[in-house]
Amino acid sequence: MIVVGQAPGPSTDPAEPLSGASGRRLASLCGLDLPDFLARFERVNLLTTYPGRLGKGDAFPMAFAREAAAAMAERVTSRRITVMLGLNVARAFGMQRLTFFELTRLPHGYVVVAPHPSGVSHWWNDPSNVSLARLFWRALAEGLGP
Repeated sequence: MIVVGQAPGPSTDPAEPLSGASGRRLASLCGLDLPDFLARFERVNLLTTYPGRLGKGDAFPMAFAREAAAAMAERVTSRRITVMLGLNVARAFGMQRLTFFELTRLPHGYVVVAPHPSGVSHWWNDPSNVSLARLFWRALAEGLGP
């Protein structure tokens, strides 16, 4: 299983994807602390450098993202489960069906689009969405347990 994030944050280590606030949110949803989350989940960022700010969130250069997605497509889609964080990541990989937590069958496994874990996303303001995300991430974490 692999989790594909957008890009490193402005103050996170690019070599350690999801090691900042977004990773802490995902770890919490899994019922794990951050070091356990980082150890259990294979993680990669689509973009290797922070793309800068745009409005309230981060910029997302789609042309570069599509190139990066093409370069890593085999690595990502050969996993039993690929979780793409955010609609931008899914679009960069050419996904058309963009319903959160819906399994999309691939020849070697499944792709799931999950909401970007950033606090900028209004999706997280609905408690029922948070409950749904918690169920999803805990099921993943339990499936990866020792």
